Amino acid sequence: MRVYRVSIFALCSFLFTVNGLSANYAFKKKVKSVCKTYRITVDSEQFELGEDTFFMTLESGRNNFEMFMVIGFASAGQAVAHQKQMGLSNAYMPANVQVSVRVPTAKDSFNTFVASCSSKMANELAEGRMDSAEFMQKITKNLKIM
Repeated sequence: MRVYRVSIFALCSFLFTVNGLSANYAFKKKVKSVCKTYRITVDSEQFELGEDTFFMTLESGRNNFEMFMVIGFASAGQAVAHQKQMGLSNAYMPANVQVSVRVPTAKDSFNTFVASCSSKMANELAEGRMDSAEFMQKITKNLKIM
């Protein structure tokens, strides 16, 4: 009887974990898909799904870090909207999005630009309710250079 209870508990734990992983997978897949549309290659290792914040790290060329920043936020905004559309009870819905863009400055040297915003603001960008110039003006207020 004890073995039966342990087996049921293990099976339930596995099912809950797999269900949570599928929501995370769908979120990451949507971010990758949007980035790919703009010819930005990303890998899952560049994402961190925090409890309240989605973190994303990108590496741009010298002159286009703003484009990478905007696309990073837009892709996260679209992923949040996609999670809402799926309507899963375990959907990954971060309250905030943080994007870091590494920009080469010299051989083997980088500056990292870090900005964050609410997922609602990222979604407004993704849906076109906020244009990229307005968005950049708002996030530059809290932009950090490392």
